Amino acid sequence: MPRSDRGGEYSDPTYSKTTRIVHEVTAPYTPQQSGVVERKNRVLTEMVNAMLSNSGLAHGFWGEALLTAYYVLNRILNKRSKSTPYEF
Repeated sequence: MPRSDRGGEYSDPTYSKTTRIVHEVTAPYTPQQSGVVERKNRVLTEMVNAMLSNSGLAHGFWGEALLTAYYVLNRILNKRSKSTPYEF
């Protein structure tokens, strides 16, 4: 069940109706209430910043670094199921 802070990134009512997903909203400016999504975004951002800083590449490679970080996260074992998201 998606939960967001009315930031607009998940505000497609057509998609929610066609997939029967119930979208929950939280109080504005409280990212701690939508923990899973905010945590994933923070992890990705920190990975991208670390990769760019360590490699010495320009900030213009941010998109490619983000795709690489997401690729790596999908291939790391998951604690709960002992398999990778890629395997699902």
